[in-house]
Amino acid sequence: MLKIHQLSKKLDENEVIKNLSFEINKGTITGLIGRNGAGKTTLLRTIAGILSPDEGSIQIDEKDISREPSLRTQIAYMSDSTNFIKQFNVKELITIYENAYPSFNKDQFIDALTKYKLPHGSLRKYSKGMKTLLYLLLTFSTGANYVILDEPTNGLDPVVKRTVLQLIIEYASTNAVGVLISSHHLAELEKIIDHYLFIKDGTIDAVSTMEESTQQYYKIQVAFENGLPKVIEDDPSISVFSKTGKVAIIIVNGNKAEFMKRFENENPLLLEELPLTLEDLFFIKDGGELYV
Repeated sequence: MLKIHQLSKKLDENEVIKNLSFEINKGTITGLIGRNGAGKTTLLRTIAGILSPDEGSIQIDEKDISREPSLRTQIAYMSDSTNFIKQFNVKELITIYENAYPSFNKDQFIDALTKYKLPHGSLRKYSKGMKTLLYLLLTFSTGANYVILDEPTNGLDPVVKRTVLQLIIEYASTNAVGVLISSHHLAELEKIIDHYLFIKDGTIDAVSTMEESTQQYYKIQVAFENGLPKVIEDDPSISVFSKTGKVAIIIVNGNKAEFMKRFENENPLLLEELPLTLEDLFFIKDGGELYV
């Protein structure tokens, strides 16, 4: 188990992450979501060892990696940019990763290059998608028990994106590896994660699963002759997702049966439940200011 315990980090005297605690288990995929500036990348880089925590600890199986630095090889990190790898050829990258990770599986990596039809030499002819896939294969060949991915699908075409997502799912389940992935692409993230962490203003605002969330929240499309009644719109348990003329989409936190009865008492023209998505939950948690 990878355990983050009361982790805090300042950058330029600004406390970017504040007293964060959560756990990542092997064989699971955890999504890290939050708005720009919430502290996601700082958190990932601190866990990866690129930044040093100001307070708190990062533990693997109850052992603090600051006291046992060799444990760092159990954590592999893929940044949100391919700038690091593009300056090397494949042979040089293999050497770098073999030196950094004693369990790096060179044969597995080379076989994967062949499987995905990636050239074994220079990266000069590599497209954006090819570089991302190469970077991911390097990360997954480290033999690390925990993998941290920062926006791995940014800028990819749909075909490569699908391949990357399938690779993440297969690797996590087949190798019992714990994956922590940050992404703004919530629709695709929802399809692969077991849990999600919502980070807001440097703190963990929620840790949950989609199944747990759909037992607490639900989305309703409703229409009234004179628009949404004020008694509904002003209810703190109801978030108005959108309004178009007489029709509103709302997200409710509470007892479904009780709220549906309340809506029916207001004589709606339309009343139906819609599927709740991770994007809906994001809106509930932090759908206020347009810019942050």
